[in-house]
Amino acid sequence: MRRWPTWLLVGALAALGAVAAGDALRGDGTEVVPRPRTSVTVALIPRNEPAASAMSGALYYSDPTDECRLAGLTLPDLGNAPPPKLRSCRFSLSPDGQSGLPGDAEWAPEGGRYAREADEMIELGSPASRQTLHFPGRAPAFKPDGTFTYVRGKEVVEWTTSCPRGVGLFTLPGDNATARCREVVLSPKDLRRALISADAGPLVLKDLAWLSNTRLVAVLGDAGVTGYREHISVFEARDIVGVPISEFGEGLRVEASPRGNFFTAWYGDSLVTVRNREGDLISFPPLPRVRAVTWSPDERWAAAATEHSVFVFRTNASEPSVRRLPIVAYDLAWR
Repeated sequence: MRRWPTWLLVGALAALGAVAAGDALRGDGTEVVPRPRTSVTVALIPRNEPAASAMSGALYYSDPTDECRLAGLTLPDLGNAPPPKLRSCRFSLSPDGQSGLPGDAEWAPEGGRYAREADEMIELGSPASRQTLHFPGRAPAFKPDGTFTYVRGKEVVEWTTSCPRGVGLFTLPGDNATARCREVVLSPKDLRRALISADAGPLVLKDLAWLSNTRLVAVLGDAGVTGYREHISVFEARDIVGVPISEFGEGLRVEASPRGNFFTAWYGDSLVTVRNREGDLISFPPLPRVRAVTWSPDERWAAAATEHSVFVFRTNASEPSVRRLPIVAYDLAWR
């Protein structure tokens, strides 16, 4: 089992705070790309750069200067990309970019279903239907193969159609009466392997993000002798493969990239760390007060929003070459 370097929130925030105001990067690594005022587009990456062909898609963002109305840019030419009609500072976009929801939500990879939680009740629905399911649970998440999972009580369960004889079956509205059952993915016994200290209390699952059909990043909370704290554990099937030893107060959450090669950890709205699926740090620009991160569909690029700007950079570079876009965003989604 790997033990990764301690993630110290105070140190992380102090390092970010040391960066000069106005989103200035250390050195001369930032290039501001002007937004075209006419239909003529300006390339974000020069066309003679081989990497230009690797950047594609549309970057959608909530514009805090326009009451958080959604807007969109095509990349790399910075053309207009019509977004779904939505006004919400925090938003969640379907994988095809055609549907949006206010606040946080998890989407199935094929985009036909979403799930979100409020007050330990899960809403499962589809943009194509007005029917929604509501049931007790926490931390809804989808595996890359589309399997729906969530926290039920003290365990992680999934809905499956591969049901043994004798188990309770159920069907979902509008699903052609397909019989399903619940299967335990992680039990309380499995979670006990993630204890980070001898004085840890019972573990409570707080958040989930799937990096593959078998690899899961989980936020676990416990009320130990020293008080409530949260940490992150990474499971491969039912085995622990990494346990960050940092301890945080309530509010830690994780987000996975589209293909599961990366994940971010957040404490409230503050970015704590960016890691690859092996748990190693990736090269990330020293940007101050990052409030949103998104990945290109092929994960070769990433975009980060700060208070004043949006930056685009490669994920596979040891020292990312950063381009600053002429927009301000509260939240981001690259499709």
